[in-house]
Amino acid sequence: MMPKPPKEFCIDSFEYKEYIGTNDWSEPEYAEAITIEHCRIDRGTEYSSTASGKQLLYNAVVFCYQDITTPLPEFKAESVLVFDDTDHVITKVIPIYEAYEKKLYSYELEVV
Repeated sequence: MMPKPPKEFCIDSFEYKEYIGTNDWSEPEYAEAITIEHCRIDRGTEYSSTASGKQLLYNAVVFCYQDITTPLPEFKAESVLVFDDTDHVITKVIPIYEAYEKKLYSYELEVV
């Protein structure tokens, strides 16, 4: 079993609005917000250089740990996280598994 950070390290929280599809006007629809506690948000913008200039990859990475973060839903891309009084859209959900078994260790969420 891989060691996890102490719960005291996970000082952040956010509201999670799960993306459920689009309405008749092609606007995104979301489930009711739930509060996710005991996570870690690393605020820092990351860019990639392309031939046409800079491309934004993410504004923050959110770390949510099995058995620490509560609740821990199965996160979905295009869902919205609300923290720092701002809506952030999940662009990438990266599940991390334990080293020697297919057991969830954490999620890394890249948001813009």
